[in-house]
Amino acid sequence: RSPEAESATVVDAAPTVRVVRSEAQPYVGGVVLQGRTAASRSVELRAEVSGKLEKVLVDRGQPVTAGQNLFQIAVQDRKVKVDQARAFLEQRRIQVQAARELAKQSFQSQVRLAEAEAQFVQAQADLERFELDLANTLIKAPFDGVLDTRLIDEGAYLNNSDRLGTVVDLDPIKVTAQISERNVSEAEVGMTAKIVLTDGSKIDGKVSYIASVSDPNTRTFTIEALAPNPEGKVLAGLAAQIRLPFGQNLAHLISPSVMTLSDEGRIGIKAVDDENKVKFWPVDIIDDGPEGTWVSGLPDEFTLIVVGQEYVAVGQTVTPVWTEQTDAS
Repeated sequence: RSPEAESATVVDAAPTVRVVRSEAQPYVGGVVLQGRTAASRSVELRAEVSGKLEKVLVDRGQPVTAGQNLFQIAVQDRKVKVDQARAFLEQRRIQVQAARELAKQSFQSQVRLAEAEAQFVQAQADLERFELDLANTLIKAPFDGVLDTRLIDEGAYLNNSDRLGTVVDLDPIKVTAQISERNVSEAEVGMTAKIVLTDGSKIDGKVSYIASVSDPNTRTFTIEALAPNPEGKVLAGLAAQIRLPFGQNLAHLISPSVMTLSDEGRIGIKAVDDENKVKFWPVDIIDDGPEGTWVSGLPDEFTLIVVGQEYVAVGQTVTPVWTEQTDAS
């Protein structure tokens, strides 16, 4: 094989990318996390008895209050069974009282008394079971919220555990995001969180949860914030930012154009390591401005790919070409 052919192969295997040396700078502010809104609570409603669905009492999308009746399953003979069980319990109560009196006078053995008391306890349990069966023909809202989905229509037959719909709680609204391992130590449950929605509106909330274990793929931690949403205007599933006010941080000022997405959908940048291999670093956006984007979650110094990052893969060997450093790389 000629030296020219070998040289061409090396060039093909190591595409050229333009790079700059990026150094962290002091930044006073916080961190901006990209996330989504979600219901703070969501419960799937299931039938606990079988029978025909007689009535749908609330339309989907309507607000509901805790304990409100949502669905009515046919009672069938359940009411009759409750009445019979009550009458039978009263009969057993009279029998056990009589057995106790006879036992006191030694006219009846303790064995007969124990049998009567056991039958009375069994009758109590039967009544409770039939009453619960009857009560379960009404499916109630578990909390104040919205009947978000309804999966079945009136007249359909339900088996035990069949799904009927979902009730969600949008007040407070929850926002879930990912925070880098570099910044997670600064976040605290209870700290103020500024939530910015896609329409630009802002609401104040508080951090309610920080994961103790990172995602093995992204090495980031799940963080959640709750914010008041009394009128339910903020819906679940919207893109949102969580802005956390930290103290002074070291951050990198970069151009938004150099950012890219990982295979898992995580926003970040591509860099070149000491062996000229491509590395992906997830970032947290701290702030945007006319001079560029402030990001954290990166080493203090590294070689940033500014041109060609979309055409190279993580782990691929590249030929870095140094370019002139600007205010926003």
